[in-house]
Amino acid sequence: MVLISLFLLNKKKREWILPLGLSIVFSYLITYILKFITARPRPLGIIKIMPLTNFVDYSFPSSHAAVAFAALPILNKTYPKLKLLWILSACFVAFSRIYIGVHYLSDVVAGSLIGYLTSLFIIKLKERKWKLTGLR
Repeated sequence: MVLISLFLLNKKKREWILPLGLSIVFSYLITYILKFITARPRPLGIIKIMPLTNFVDYSFPSSHAAVAFAALPILNKTYPKLKLLWILSACFVAFSRIYIGVHYLSDVVAGSLIGYLTSLFIIKLKERKWKLTGLR
């Protein structure tokens, strides 16, 4: 909600709300599908620690890391002065998934790459649309 507010408050940046939303949604969907294809158990399931949640799902790749890194390219493009904050925030989310024991490092790296690359793809689609329609 805070991110959406940043875009709503600035008329010039509102055009990035849809690409941001699409990047997040597609990153989540890709990781969700891959979780069931790979069916990799979470570290908690292997070492028999009580999970922090009561639902059962798989570990690879990390959806949290994917969503955090999906926002990065668009946030860096629209608010470049806050680039360090965006990077640190995404890295904090990714690290926290390992720290609390719900993901392996490879889960987080894969999720981060999926999110980041998905967002770059959405940005390219947006820029290509501009060229075809003559916008900006």
